[in-house]
Amino acid sequence: MLLRFTITTGLLILSQAAWTASLKTYLGNVKSITANFEQRVQSETADKKNLSYGSLVVQSPNKFRLEYTKPYKQIYVADGKRLWSYDEDLEQVTVKSQANMLTNTPAMVLSNPAELDKAYKVKPQGVADGVEWFQLTPLQTDSGFDSVRLGFVERKLRYFEMQDSFGQKTQLNFNDLQYNPVLQKNSFVFTPPAGVDVIDDTEIDTQHPTKKQDG
Repeated sequence: MLLRFTITTGLLILSQAAWTASLKTYLGNVKSITANFEQRVQSETADKKNLSYGSLVVQSPNKFRLEYTKPYKQIYVADGKRLWSYDEDLEQVTVKSQANMLTNTPAMVLSNPAELDKAYKVKPQGVADGVEWFQLTPLQTDSGFDSVRLGFVERKLRYFEMQDSFGQKTQLNFNDLQYNPVLQKNSFVFTPPAGVDVIDDTEIDTQHPTKKQDG
């Protein structure tokens, strides 16, 4: 679940500011994004790559919907105030206060690119096989990941790679990506399915954090 979240979401002195500005040129005017994706996860200890598929909807600032559809169903929705996490197999929904949770995570790269210089050191890595790469290194050491790489093809985001602190590499390959599409009004609204457990960490009453959603 934690890995999904850090996916279900990224400028020092003059030279660093220039690098950041070039990346913001690609994302600075982007207020919303929709895309389908293929995700590959590989660790240092396993040769096999875990493959999954899903879709992404992002709206600046700080809203996103990340849905995994294959081989299992998981949904992550950040509505600007709360982060909803739903695991269909576990029949469980977790709700957390969003607050500043996205500030030091890769999710911020897409959901709030204007704040890049507050959380990342950005370095261009040139063009390889028609892909222009940027590497983002978190300024805080407790972010849980080592770096993020963004790959652009013809000025559109095509690849999103994350290397975490445990040597695990996650890559999202985007398809059908659209910048600034008209979004449905309920894109960032999540209603727990009937019958699932809801663990609401935003509730003041910590004596009863778990409740069953009525059918």
